[in-house]
Amino acid sequence: MHKSVCRSALISSSFLLLLLSCEEGLRENPAGEKAREDPVIAAVNYPLAYFAKRLADGFATVLFDIPAGQDPAFWEPSDQQVTSIQKADLILLNGANYAKWTATRTLPYEATVVTSSSFENQLIRLKDSISHKHKKGSESHSHEGLAFTTWLDLKQASAQASAVALALTEQFPRHKTTLMNRLQDLQKDLKALDVAMKAAASKLRPATVITSHPVYHYWSRAYDLVTPSLLWEPGNEITPQDMAALANIRKTHPDARVFIWESTPLGRNVELLREAGLISIVISPCANQPAEGDFLSVMRNNIAALEASGN
Repeated sequence: MHKSVCRSALISSSFLLLLLSCEEGLRENPAGEKAREDPVIAAVNYPLAYFAKRLADGFATVLFDIPAGQDPAFWEPSDQQVTSIQKADLILLNGANYAKWTATRTLPYEATVVTSSSFENQLIRLKDSISHKHKKGSESHSHEGLAFTTWLDLKQASAQASAVALALTEQFPRHKTTLMNRLQDLQKDLKALDVAMKAAASKLRPATVITSHPVYHYWSRAYDLVTPSLLWEPGNEITPQDMAALANIRKTHPDARVFIWESTPLGRNVELLREAGLISIVISPCANQPAEGDFLSVMRNNIAALEASGN
């Protein structure tokens, strides 16, 4: 009889704990929020993935698995990778026709956020279509339509971070306070970078800055620089034809003395430009995840490179 009473009490206690657990779960998942233990946020480029990680760390997983060395703007995901992205709770798009694969695949409308929507009327339309390859054996791609490296204007990067935070708040309302506090910290970091970038760029004016690739449109507009572009890859040797194209630009812009690469160029390329009177520096767009550091440290390195070239 005693054992039966104890067993009955134990079952009652367990049932009570179960009820309390269910009640707590209901309180933590208000209407409209998905009851998924580890929600997934997919991002089409590293800046958006970095913003999402800063904002949602601890309650969501960021899906960004584009291989190193590939440009997310022209990356082609496998069917399996597309399926994983389609299943995400939130899909962060850059806008401005970025991530070409999204134009041919169906993404769930209710989960998709275009992070550049707030400044859509300020997007830059390119006048010419330029097609080229990044390396031998690779498929050619074209720079046409809209300029898409929006985040290199760090004010626009801040607007995109805000769009990410707003989408997260709508999707996961119980984390609103945390998200707003983290957004405030992130925007403070981005504002500091913007101020420093503006100061560093001012040291180069009024001289022209030649760039190796047509990806600096928003950066040059934001920081008031003239940046004619070539189509040079850092890992390809400069050819006589390349030097002829450079000479044509310098006829129009004889004041140019700084040449910008997207990543570290071959030493021989640096030497050729030095002989031509140009200083080589790296201003990384940071579209893909860096081998070391993060978005902030890459931007700080960009600023340091600008400051050094302006001295």
